[in-house]
Amino acid sequence: MTRVLAVTNWYPPHHFGGYELSCFDVMKRLVARGHDVAVLTSDEVVPGASSPDADHERLVSRTLRLYHRHDEIYRPGVGERLAIERHNQAALKDVLERHQPDVASVWHMGALSLGLLSTLMERDVPQVFSVCDDWLLYGEKLDAWTDLFRHGVPKQLAGTVVSRVTGVPSRVGDLGAAGAFLFVSEFIRSRAERMSRWTFPCSTVVYSGIERAIFDAQPRPGTWSDRLLFVGRWDPRKGAHTAIRALEHLPGATLQCFGRGSETERAALVALAERLGLADRVDFAQVDRHELPPIYAAADAFVFPSEWDEPFGLVPVEAMACGTPVVATIRGGSAEFLVDGANCVQFEAGAADDLARAVRRVRDDAALRDRIVAGGLALAAELDVERLADTFEQWHTYAASGFQVERPADRVLP
Repeated sequence: MTRVLAVTNWYPPHHFGGYELSCFDVMKRLVARGHDVAVLTSDEVVPGASSPDADHERLVSRTLRLYHRHDEIYRPGVGERLAIERHNQAALKDVLERHQPDVASVWHMGALSLGLLSTLMERDVPQVFSVCDDWLLYGEKLDAWTDLFRHGVPKQLAGTVVSRVTGVPSRVGDLGAAGAFLFVSEFIRSRAERMSRWTFPCSTVVYSGIERAIFDAQPRPGTWSDRLLFVGRWDPRKGAHTAIRALEHLPGATLQCFGRGSETERAALVALAERLGLADRVDFAQVDRHELPPIYAAADAFVFPSEWDEPFGLVPVEAMACGTPVVATIRGGSAEFLVDGANCVQFEAGAADDLARAVRRVRDDAALRDRIVAGGLALAAELDVERLADTFEQWHTYAASGFQVERPADRVLP
């Protein structure tokens, strides 16, 4: 049995995407396997979130304060920043005293106090970092406290003085030496190695996983009706606007959009559909994860129109697990598992006409459709959260030993 303290910015049911859901999935499995888990996360409430699981919620302390308010990065005055840091340090020290963890499991640190990691280092708590996006690159900028002391020697020296006076860390030291780094993709690891100020001597790629107890093969519609589906965060980089514009090239097609995130972006997408005269062919809604399988299965094709370099991308794998054909851009970490013609059909990011052509290819070529569905099912069987939990369990045990036992093997996708 290992005592694990998970630290993260959001934790379901209050979440915006797959990063937080992966943390939740892994922590629930560690609990089920007999480990003693505590979770320290923020007090931010996500509108529309469902009620938490009462038994699991007893393990969760929702006490941290984020530099994030109402879909925006929060930049308060210096006095309030110091108050936030003192509050967060007190919250961490309280749970450390109560839980006495053998290992800290560090997840999404965006807009969260990175000084928490400094305190874990000072207390010699081994850390396992789950890195599912680029927070190693942007984290210090979004942490409004450490951002004060980042640039130039004078500011760094001022931060040293402030830390001595206040007892609050102003800068993260050699984070790469603090523990093991479990990157969601080789793409994210290589970016961190090239662009962050740290090196990562102990790292691996673990990929990610979907909840197969929820997502499995579903009854499919018998005939093609051009029913398209988008699931993702309301964020311009996710490309939902391209999926909407593709309807101009697909007469009679409809698009369902399920997501959460920026209400500003959601409103912009609604306005786009209205401006293009497509409002009666596009629906917007928000559902919980367990409600998605029949929605995936009812779609003729799932659209993954991401226009940025995705760290990974779980939603196309969820669609694949439900037997739904996927048309996708293949960018960033998603290029490590999406293969054109084998488990999806590729289209050019931002090109609504190319997306429409990809949909028509899937519609008109039954052999292609069957092939990518079969390939998707095989991929979904491999990218299972149980296997992800196995990997995390091994690495947490390794870290809790002080990195003295045999290092876990690297995970390799077939």
